[in-house]
Amino acid sequence: MNTWICSLKDDIEIKDMENYETVLIDDVIFSYTQTAESGEFFIIKKLIKKENGQLENIDIEPIKIDLPYSIMYRCKSGKFLYKLQEKEIDFLLYESGHEKDSNDEIEIDENSREKGGENIIFYGVPGSGKSYTIKTKYPNNEYKFEKLVFHPDYSYSDFVGQIMPILKDDGVSYDFVPGPFTNVLKNVYNDPSGKYILVIDEINRGNAPAIFGEVFQLLDRDNDGNSDYDINNADIAKIVYGKNNADKPIKIPSNLWIVATMNTSDQNVFTLDTAFQRRFSMQLIENKFDSSHSYKDNKILDTDVSWQTFCEAINEAITENSGEVSSMEDKRLGVYFITENELKDKKLFAYKVLKYLWDDVFKFDKSAFNGSFKTLEAIIAHFIDDKNSGSAQFDIFSDKVKTELLKKW
Repeated sequence: MNTWICSLKDDIEIKDMENYETVLIDDVIFSYTQTAESGEFFIIKKLIKKENGQLENIDIEPIKIDLPYSIMYRCKSGKFLYKLQEKEIDFLLYESGHEKDSNDEIEIDENSREKGGENIIFYGVPGSGKSYTIKTKYPNNEYKFEKLVFHPDYSYSDFVGQIMPILKDDGVSYDFVPGPFTNVLKNVYNDPSGKYILVIDEINRGNAPAIFGEVFQLLDRDNDGNSDYDINNADIAKIVYGKNNADKPIKIPSNLWIVATMNTSDQNVFTLDTAFQRRFSMQLIENKFDSSHSYKDNKILDTDVSWQTFCEAINEAITENSGEVSSMEDKRLGVYFITENELKDKKLFAYKVLKYLWDDVFKFDKSAFNGSFKTLEAIIAHFIDDKNSGSAQFDIFSDKVKTELLKKW
């Protein structure tokens, strides 16, 4: 989901925003106006683009802001809007969601809540089809997505939320600004009939146990998909249940799926301990070609070697070269490692595939390559040289590997 901000002044009408080419379904657009007296800017509307192209118009209590905001885009209608940065998004979503403070929690019909939520980690070699599996298993027209990526600097504060100084008319206050986990938990709780997915790409590239913190306790689920245990966190509770329900325990409802991906080839990142993995269903995405692969029979450049033949021959060389390095099998080429267009371009193919093989796969044992080539630069120079066509391009490999590549020539 993207979040934007645009102006309502100068006769810009709400209907103009339907033509914004950069705005996607479920994107939030905050609309601001400027007061003639003071010249100050205030957010006065929150708009959400729907599947039918219309905008859900929500009036909110005015929020004072400073301009300009972030990256500006010109749209088809000739108007402008600004794509917000993460901190701006957190502030505006938080403020607009709390313009009315109610003493009563919203009545939720738990009998209508979707069931089946689970925690899954799809793992496999790079390009094996993990993201493709998520797309096919959880179609967009059925599930509502929140997607994020873990990385070494990602923290609990980024994920769950943090206390931040907020400038208001009466001074500075220190408020809890929710992170994506807390925001999606609020949406899930208040929409029991909706099916929500929190997608975490590269979950092992961040320190996952530290990022989840006490939320880790919620990952144990019952048969319906509800948390077996709860936690007490007043900051999260105020966002999910309302400011006057800070004492209510936090649970993950049954209509939230937490789906993560993990590349098994990533060795220089955080490991997922046994206790963490136990709370997820670990599903291996097999690295194999099947009938759904649309370009497996496409030829590489001007050769008669198909992508499937190349991939399988190289992967056989990788597994044979493993020796005492047991992790070598995780370096295999994924069946979707390269795109269909990259098969047709010498430079794109060389810069991506050959570099990966030289720098990562055969980093310590170059026996898969022709010994007369001493550097990656020499490998790529030979491969992309227009004088070398057909099978000559594969002279960079050892006789054994080249024979496997060309056996179906």
